Amino acid sequence: MSLVRLAPLVPFEEAVAEIPPENFVEIDGQRVFAHDIGSGPPIILLHGFASTSHSFRELFGDLASEYRLIGIDLNGFGNTERPKNPKAYRIEEQASVIAKVLEKKGIDRAVVLGHSYGAAVSAVLSAKIPEVVSRVILICPPSEFAEKPPWYLRNAIGMHSAYFMIRALLTNGDKFKKVSGQAVYVDGVLTDELAELYRKSMLVEGLKEACFGYGKTFATGTTDWIRYGGIVQPALVIAGDQDQVVSVDGCRKVAEKIPSSKLMVISECGHCPPEERPQEVLASLRKFLAGGID
Repeated sequence: MSLVRLAPLVPFEEAVAEIPPENFVEIDGQRVFAHDIGSGPPIILLHGFASTSHSFRELFGDLASEYRLIGIDLNGFGNTERPKNPKAYRIEEQASVIAKVLEKKGIDRAVVLGHSYGAAVSAVLSAKIPEVVSRVILICPPSEFAEKPPWYLRNAIGMHSAYFMIRALLTNGDKFKKVSGQAVYVDGVLTDELAELYRKSMLVEGLKEACFGYGKTFATGTTDWIRYGGIVQPALVIAGDQDQVVSVDGCRKVAEKIPSSKLMVISECGHCPPEERPQEVLASLRKFLAGGID
């Protein structure tokens, strides 16, 4: 019987060694990556699972001349230091960290844009600091989860098994790309280089703590932490008509929970509109931020 040789985890200090210090904000001793570019009214960008703020790169060039863009890496992903406390991976804690980043940067009014899991975080953040968040943009927001959590989240043995499976997936670049590619509809978007970037960004010291932290969060089997109904700001919900992760109907349900919202469906697009159809996303954003979209 042969053992699987897992890819090693890179120490955090080594993983971020070449990143300029100004791209980090220290929050309660934790280094949080917050890529800050452009000038004008601020837009906060929050990415989804197995991703980083790099997923918004196609929007940066066009919007940076009009807006100040701040792409934040959430706990457990990208270039943000992984907390050891499992409570740090609760959605409320994620929102609290982001609120502190905005405070440290002196931002008292901003638009918040979240993709997938980042959309759920955006909803909590918008309800937490409504005086700061002016508008909300939710891209492919998850609307519901299974009432009963999967077996591997119900006990310690299952959680360890799940962590091993994730490590094994991250060890195999081809398998990781194949699994990740299920979220993308447009051919050629998920290149080998991009898949490797996302894969390696997860193989960082603290992966186990992140896996267990998220596992404990989702083990409740409830969706109480998805609080779209608490969004009082004008909101735009963007869906991809070919999304195999969050359906258009699911996005419509989210929009219906928000008192003042509009739904925009992008054609020939999967779960990653900012990467698959950036021009369509940009057009929708500009119209929404200008007070349009019927």
